Amino acid sequence: MGRNRWRHSPPCPRCRSPREELTISSLCTGAVILSAAGLTKGRPCTTHHGAKNYLREQGGLVKDARVVDDGDLVTAGGITSGLDLGLWLVNRELGPDVATGVETMLEYEARGTVWRKN
Repeated sequence: MGRNRWRHSPPCPRCRSPREELTISSLCTGAVILSAAGLTKGRPCTTHHGAKNYLREQGGLVKDARVVDDGDLVTAGGITSGLDLGLWLVNRELGPDVATGVETMLEYEARGTVWRKN
C-alpha cells in the first residue's frame, strides 16, 4: 500500500464537537476516514493491518487488538473484526448475557483482544 493511497484532508471542525452519549465506531480502514476528520489524533485506535502505519502517521495511538474501546471512540481491525466489534458494543451497552445470546444466534464466538482504556 503506497503512501498516497489515502489523502490527508484538513480536519472537519463540526466532527470535533462530540455529542454526549454518542459513540463513534469504525471497521477496517474506516478509521482512516475518522483520522481525516481529526477523531483519532492522540487516541487509542486500530484499523486493518495495511493501514496501521498511515494511522500512526496521522497521530493515532495504534493498538494491536481486534477492537479498541476508548470510550466514545471504538475501532476495529480488518473486516472479520466487525463481528467482534458488534458483539463488544452489545456487551458494553446491554451486558454479557445479551452478548452471549447474540453469539449463540450468530453461531459465532467473540475472539481476539479488546483493548479498553482504564
